[in-house]
Amino acid sequence: MKPFIFKTCLLATVVMCLAGCTDDRDWIMLQQEAAKLIEAGDLEGAEDLAQKSLTRAEDTLGPDHADVAHVHNTLAMVAYGKQDYAQTEAHHRRALAIQEQALAEHDLEIGRTLTYLGDFFLSQRKLTEAVDLHERAHTILVSNIGDHHPDVGRSMNNLARLYTAQNRLRDAADHHTQALAILEPVLGADDPEVKMVIDNLTTLYSDIVPPEAKDTPQPVESP
Repeated sequence: MKPFIFKTCLLATVVMCLAGCTDDRDWIMLQQEAAKLIEAGDLEGAEDLAQKSLTRAEDTLGPDHADVAHVHNTLAMVAYGKQDYAQTEAHHRRALAIQEQALAEHDLEIGRTLTYLGDFFLSQRKLTEAVDLHERAHTILVSNIGDHHPDVGRSMNNLARLYTAQNRLRDAADHHTQALAILEPVLGADDPEVKMVIDNLTTLYSDIVPPEAKDTPQPVESP
């Protein structure tokens, strides 16, 4: 599960903030620095800064402000890295609850958190929950950027892989086919993503079609 990526900030600014900056947005700088520490593998340091960021954000904005959800997602990433899966789920769920109350129903930020939580459940092999969350995220994505954007194709491909894990092979094949129809015209036939989808389809076809059907000659129609 990839950490949430934030804009980087100048080291001097971060140092000023950690030294006791009283600006009401210093929680953002703390969160940015926490994200950098996650990338560097310093989970203890990241957790400390993210907790400080959460406290200051809640004091400044209130605990139910949409921006506070970002800090919960950051803390979820830290918890996942530390294999504290109960806290991972708790922080992602808190982020989602905040966003669903504060934002419009199909806001992309909700879709992102649904994806994070879905990826977490997938890592725990909770496939039913993972599929439900990714399907909801896909619906939000389509409502924002349309049916033919490459990111929608990637989302289709991810859903297909989840369906494969559930042994829903025909659903998986349908979604891989739709993903290919979206991605190939944009990326080209030689793109690695496109080749991966084709490989997935080939494997699925081998699993769906019985071996005897593949070996049986098809009748030739009379002219």
